[in-house]
Amino acid sequence: MTEHVVALARTLPFHSIGGMQSIAWDLLRRFVQHGRRVSVLTTTVPGRPGPFVVDDVSVIPVQGSKPERCDRAWWRGSRAAAEDLLRTAPATVVFSISSAGAGLLPLRRAMPNVPFVFQAHGTSWGEVMSKWRTGQPLQILKSVRNLYWLAKDVRLYRRFDALVLVGDVIEQQFQQPPLSWTSQAVRRVVIRNGVDTRVFCFSPEARAQYRTRWGWQESDPVFVFAARLHAQKGVHQTIEAFRSLRGAVPNARLLIIGDGDERRACEAGLASVSHAVQFTGAVPRQKIPGLLSTGDVFVFPTLRQEGLPMNVLEALAVGLPVITSEAMRPVLESGLHIDYVAPGDTLLLAQRMKGSLPSQPTQASRLPHHYSLDDCAGSYLRLFDELRAA
Repeated sequence: MTEHVVALARTLPFHSIGGMQSIAWDLLRRFVQHGRRVSVLTTTVPGRPGPFVVDDVSVIPVQGSKPERCDRAWWRGSRAAAEDLLRTAPATVVFSISSAGAGLLPLRRAMPNVPFVFQAHGTSWGEVMSKWRTGQPLQILKSVRNLYWLAKDVRLYRRFDALVLVGDVIEQQFQQPPLSWTSQAVRRVVIRNGVDTRVFCFSPEARAQYRTRWGWQESDPVFVFAARLHAQKGVHQTIEAFRSLRGAVPNARLLIIGDGDERRACEAGLASVSHAVQFTGAVPRQKIPGLLSTGDVFVFPTLRQEGLPMNVLEALAVGLPVITSEAMRPVLESGLHIDYVAPGDTLLLAQRMKGSLPSQPTQASRLPHHYSLDDCAGSYLRLFDELRAA
């Protein structure tokens, strides 16, 4: 029987521009390139009324569901759609991206030899801890909702054959209470999200093109911030540090890739140096490698601990040195070309930004091979084969 991965994902790049949905899509496409048949059930895709195929991946929007939302319509609809699919194309593995595949769990009795795999790229408990660390009453109050979902998640984990944890921090969360109490009987495997190094690589052509478009010289030092424009991501700290830096490096430029609720506040904070700043807004993922190539240093002083910051890994793949928050040190392995600063210390951040400027652009990747998409996809496929053989 042809190996058939049936995946379930709440969002894909066809819904909106973003990070996790693009990472999931890259992984599914790479499964196909490794000879697997892949079908992915997802929520309704605007403008796509029925199933369609992209890069040999069959995409099946669940009719009646709401785009990017896992609700009762999704749980019922995804199960019905899966039953229709499996009548003609039996699955060899069911791959749930986060909890999107929970609706298929009642089908396990009819498929006793088909492993069900859960990909955890974050946990409700991690969100609780992150909100508590802020010390802000509003954030602590919001954590009550995460505690509610935690209770549901721990019951869900037990029903899968394996949990794939996409980063070391998530592994640590599962090794400690309360998650360690609930998933001991389930196999846990760490497979870090991978970067497609065929795509995320330095492009001298894109560097020259964008700098010419914006009137920047090749000799101008360019700092890049790429993330959702949210207060917790450190965008305001980047802006404050950049304003300080301009006194010592008057030809410095700042490129901000992304969009979000803080866009207007960011623009207001940069009014005095607006001529030296370029906002891209939300951009398609395929444009990001070229935009990163425009820069000399990547800056991401997030105020919170991220699960596994793909923006940092992608910047390293393009060849940029990275400055990020001390909160990220436990997340990223030692030996990477990363400089860490205390969250919120904008004076130190400005100093590190100046000190991190390379004498010339680095065209070679700074990313170890085990963070590559090829290595990541291979680890998943080996896990699928091991579970089937067990």
